[in-house]
Amino acid sequence: MPQESVRREHYVGILLAYVEAINPTDAERIEMGIVTQESLDSGRTKPVNYREEDGRYRIDFWLKGKDESGRDVRVRHSLFVKNEDARPSTVGNIQVINQQGKTAYIPQVFFEKGKSPYEDWFSAPFQRARVGEAELLHFVNAWMNKKTEDKAVVLDFASISKGNLKQLHQILQSDKASYVKIMLGVRIADDGRRFQTVFPRLVMPSWTINYERLHKELVNYLSNAQSRNDYGVTPDMVYDRKLYRLRVYDEVVTTSNSSNMVHSNMQEPISQLDLPITSMHDEDLPF
Repeated sequence: MPQESVRREHYVGILLAYVEAINPTDAERIEMGIVTQESLDSGRTKPVNYREEDGRYRIDFWLKGKDESGRDVRVRHSLFVKNEDARPSTVGNIQVINQQGKTAYIPQVFFEKGKSPYEDWFSAPFQRARVGEAELLHFVNAWMNKKTEDKAVVLDFASISKGNLKQLHQILQSDKASYVKIMLGVRIADDGRRFQTVFPRLVMPSWTINYERLHKELVNYLSNAQSRNDYGVTPDMVYDRKLYRLRVYDEVVTTSNSSNMVHSNMQEPISQLDLPITSMHDEDLPF
């Protein structure tokens, strides 16, 4: 019997994407083609569970865009939230969030006085950030195309951290939801398997055309972490917008006998950055 094969690509670079789903149920995952009923019935795929053992709640944003040839590119961006104060920094500074959704770590004395030591870019009033709150707020602001000076979306964080995602689903179904730009990379596991991943530190509104801030964040991350993630950028690279154009990193061919063949395919950058900005009404993937 001839073997059936499935080709999948890993990408690096910036993808313009919309939110396809948030924490889909098993039935919705089957409909999306993420899992099959057979894999669930056989136990090869575990039923979805968004509650972590440490009490954090995982929010999976399933994002979808297209490459130059029109092929769908789907990734999962996971955030973890808990209705507890975020941990202080290593030097004891407290993480706070202001009305624009910006976050900073400030000394205890400034927190107690309600004053910011960084008035040139981070203004009071502010409040203490909870676990994952800054990351979630940052994503939602980008998703709703908020400008830097705009007031941030007011989220019912306590309710969300308990698993009530009604507010997020309302945004998904509204005309306020737009595209976001995310940085894709490839994580290489110890056994050599490769996973599509998303750079977690910066999600950008769809109108972003300058990626110098992303470059700074990425270079800083790669310089200070022993990361297995490859974003097609190295710490010694000088900023160039072309570094962030979406391109195929490699191609994985899965045959019916479950063997994988990986073909390196770092082709010329392809443009995904200049698509029209249109409102949309409507961490790692193992491929």
